[in-house]
Amino acid sequence: MGKKSGSKILKRTMSPNFWQIERKNKRFVTKPSSGPHPSKLSIPLTVLLRDILKLTKTYSETKIIIGADQVKIDGRIRKDPNYPVGLMDVIEIAKIDAIYRLVPSKKTLTPISIPDNERNTKLCKVINKKSIDKDTFQYSLHDGRTLKISSSTNVPVGSTFKIELPSQKLEKIIELKTDSLIVLIGGQNKGLIGTVKGINESSFSRPEMLDVTANNKTIEVNSDLVMVIGEKTSEINIQGTE
Repeated sequence: MGKKSGSKILKRTMSPNFWQIERKNKRFVTKPSSGPHPSKLSIPLTVLLRDILKLTKTYSETKIIIGADQVKIDGRIRKDPNYPVGLMDVIEIAKIDAIYRLVPSKKTLTPISIPDNERNTKLCKVINKKSIDKDTFQYSLHDGRTLKISSSTNVPVGSTFKIELPSQKLEKIIELKTDSLIVLIGGQNKGLIGTVKGINESSFSRPEMLDVTANNKTIEVNSDLVMVIGEKTSEINIQGTE
């Protein structure tokens, strides 16, 4: 039987800064498996539990907990220790009855504790859409999901779907428009929460830009770097609970 291509380990010095791991004591760390999030924008489940949340001490201990059906991602049990966890994913650890969500921050991604009533709720950004037939659009979301919706509901790319986990039932559509509440998911101001004050349409040489007001100042950002989280208030908690 042939060997699968690609290495499953990564030099710690080459890992993303937001992994928050020690880089000098050990040489290698596990890589994220192929999955719904890009490897540069995701955290392997083992690293999340052991190094960031510090719920375990060793790889072996972490692997045992994951293999015992103790961990759910977006409402589904995951047994791959290297499963890639990314933006807005909901992580449940049954043994300690803890629920976390990965949210954008200055560190790129940070896990926060969320209340029980949000364990089945997720926000997903629409990154692409295409027509399947005259009656149906297929929408591609930032976490690899696709949803098919009647073409009578024409949702612009850049909007956000509020979905129920794990059924993927669409609960609400939040369009990107003036006065929408957004969070920056990239760029030097990532993690910043603000309000859209103006939308500057794209041209041949310039992408769609948004005028966003946050912390009593207005900045111009690429619409690809924002995610709508509500119309006036956020649909979910993205700042954590004690």
